[in-house]
Amino acid sequence: MIEIVSMWSGTPAPSMIAAETYILKPRSSSRAESKFKGYSGYLAGIGASAIYGGLGVLGKKVALESHPMVAAGFGFLFGFLLMTLFFGNTFPRNIKNSIKSTYLFLTIAGLTTGFGVSSWYLALSMIPVIIVAPVVSAYPLFTIALSAIFLRNIEKITYKTILGALLVLAGIIIVGVGNV
Repeated sequence: MIEIVSMWSGTPAPSMIAAETYILKPRSSSRAESKFKGYSGYLAGIGASAIYGGLGVLGKKVALESHPMVAAGFGFLFGFLLMTLFFGNTFPRNIKNSIKSTYLFLTIAGLTTGFGVSSWYLALSMIPVIIVAPVVSAYPLFTIALSAIFLRNIEKITYKTILGALLVLAGIIIVGVGNV
C-alpha cells in the first residue's frame, strides 16, 4: 500500500490505496528488484518529503505574488489534469467497483482537502514558510486523535505512537517559538 499524494497541494490524499490497482507491474522481476521491494514505501515517503519541502518554498512565492485562493484553484486544476493523465483510464472502473456507502466519505474528504489546501496557501501568504511547514506537518497528531475516536476497532495506538506524537509536538513548539 502507498499513500497517494496530492502533488498540487503537498498534502497527502485522504485515503490509502493499493498501488497495484493503478500501476502496471512488469511481467518478470529481477533479483535486484525484489531486494528493494520492501523499501519502496520508504523511498516513496522520502520522495514525497522532498516534494513537500520544495512545494513549501514554491507555495510561499506563489502566495505572495497571487491571491492564495487563486493559487489553490490553479493547484487543484493542474492536480486534476495530472491525476487524469496518470489515472484517468482506471477511474470509471474504480468508481463502479467502489462501495456506494463510501461516496459520502469521499465527498467529505474532497471538501476537507480543498479547505486544507486553501488554508495552507492563506497561511503562507501571512507568515514565514519556516513556521507554516512544521505547523502543517502536525497533521499526524490530528490523525492519531481522530483514529482513537473513530477507528478504535481498526487502528491500534501504542505508547510509541503517543511518544512520537509528543516529540512531533515538541518540535513544532520549538520551531514556532524560535521563529517568533
